[in-house]
Amino acid sequence: MARRSNNDNEAIANVLRVLPAKWLIGLLIAVVVYFFLQPRLNQWFGWNLPSLAAMAGNEPPAKATKQTSQPKAAPAPKPAPASKAAPSTDPPATPSSPPRSGTSPRTPSGSKPADDETKYRILKPVGKDRYESPAGLIYAPGSEEGHRLAHIARHLEDQPDRPGSHGVFDGDMASFLVAIDDAYKRARGHNKGTKSRVEDGMTIYEAPFDQAIGYLGGTEGARKKNPKLKKMRLVVRDRNLITAFPIQ
Repeated sequence: MARRSNNDNEAIANVLRVLPAKWLIGLLIAVVVYFFLQPRLNQWFGWNLPSLAAMAGNEPPAKATKQTSQPKAAPAPKPAPASKAAPSTDPPATPSSPPRSGTSPRTPSGSKPADDETKYRILKPVGKDRYESPAGLIYAPGSEEGHRLAHIARHLEDQPDRPGSHGVFDGDMASFLVAIDDAYKRARGHNKGTKSRVEDGMTIYEAPFDQAIGYLGGTEGARKKNPKLKKMRLVVRDRNLITAFPIQ
């Protein structure tokens, strides 16, 4: 609103001069009451009543300011209670299956064979580290290798650097045990071609086979180009096998 000019003020003064005294007093009382109540009325009711100074043109009327209500922040979600771990549905771990017997692995020379390697589906346990073959031969601890089975296992592989000859059985341990039992039974029965003799309390058996069961190894065998062998020698003390290997 533009400020009032001096002419406007003089016009108002002239009007006030002609008003009756009682009206003038009432007007003054109303002005005083308005002066004190105007800010409170604006505060209480949110009105925008102009002040006396504004109405007199001495200051611009206050612009209405709308209070923009700020949206209340949404309350933070409560953390979900920790759920108990569900029991696992995976099946319990089971030990791996034992290796299938049959063609048994060869026992390294100089080591004692494990129980599952000494049975070979042929031998049965008859005591601590003692096993019996179907023909009645006993395989027990002994020899430099620690067990007779470990000793005869050395004849499943060639030893090219070994001085002299080294009879090598051409097969695995299971078939070697079967061939030993066969030679033992035939030699004890004095079958044709078999031989037996006793030396230092041990019986030495020899038995031929219809086909080659191995070859000659060692340095002598290498010199002779590893000829095939069709005979086996067994050394037995009572029923305890001492050694067995193919011979010429």
